[in-house]
Parts: sequence; C-alpha cells; structure tokens
Amino acid sequence: MAYVAAAAVLLGLLLVTNLILTVGVIRRLREHTTELAALRDNGSGGVDADVAMPAGSPVGGFDATSVTDLPVSLATLGERPLVGFFSPHCQPCKERLPAFVEYAGTRPGGRDAVLAVTIGGREETAALAELLGPVATVVVEPDQGPVQRAFGVSGFPAFVLVEEGVVAASGFDLAPVLDRDAVALPATG
Repeated sequence: MAYVAAAAVLLGLLLVTNLILTVGVIRRLREHTTELAALRDNGSGGVDADVAMPAGSPVGGFDATSVTDLPVSLATLGERPLVGFFSPHCQPCKERLPAFVEYAGTRPGGRDAVLAVTIGGREETAALAELLGPVATVVVEPDQGPVQRAFGVSGFPAFVLVEEGVVAASGFDLAPVLDRDAVALPATG
C-alpha cells in the first residue's frame, strides 16, 4: 500500500511540473505572436522597410526566364512594372495573393507589365504559378535568385512598383504600393 501511495504522489508531482512548464510555454508563444503581429501591422523594427529596396533606389539588372520559357528582364516589363515576390510557405503571402491577383488583372498593360516571382522549385510553386499566370509574367527562382537580388528582397511577400528603372514604392503591405500606382496611372495615360 505504501508503494501505491508513493507512486501516486510521484505521478502527481510530475503532472504538476508538466502543467507549470506547459503554461509557461503557452504564455511565451502568445507573447511572440503578439510581437510578430505588431511588427507586421506597423512595420516597426524594420520589417516593412527592409522587405525590398526603398523608394528612389535604382533596380539592379537581371535576366530570368518565365515559366513559359520567355526571357524576362527589367526592359521586357515596360516603364512601370508592378512586381510581387511570393513564397509558397508564407502565410502573409497567401493572405495578400488574392488582392495582388485582382489588381493585376485590371491593371493597364496587362500581364506583360506585372511580374510575379515565386521562390522555390517548380513543383512547390506550381499552385502559385497557376494562380498568377493569367495576370502576370511568372518567374520561379531559388531563394536569393537574380530577380530577388536585383530588387533587394529580404522577406515575403514583397511588392515593388518601378518607374523608369527606379523603385517608386515598395513594401510588405500591398496597399501603399497600389495607392502609388493608382496615383501615377492617370498621369501616364
């Protein structure tokens, strides 16, 4: 009987210790989630500012091939391309993708003036390429590929509006880039 009581006490102590550790881990995860959400919402800590080159930066040169085997460079995209960078494993990319596709589908210049860069292999980015293909020229490249380096992309998603080879607007959030594009579109006719 003494063994059963000792085993019950020991089991109880283990359960209490496990409960205390679990509560601590959950509390820490909540803190991290709150901090990440704050960074994404307001760009503090450099998240938004560092996702791509800032406005006024000249875009580097690059040569790539689209998923339809056409050559792609800054020159092939026209004077005012809209560029989006997406990763198939990125939740914010999935959240912003529908708005990008919707806007790109109505943008003057059509898919030839919109570039979508998916990061990864062809198989893992196939679903993204299928969604983006009707509204954009799609390039698949590995992380830190030539297009990503040309635009200074360091996070996903990243959106860049280029005017005559210079970044006009960029960011993690699509809205400010689209606002800048909407303002400039009437001026270009």
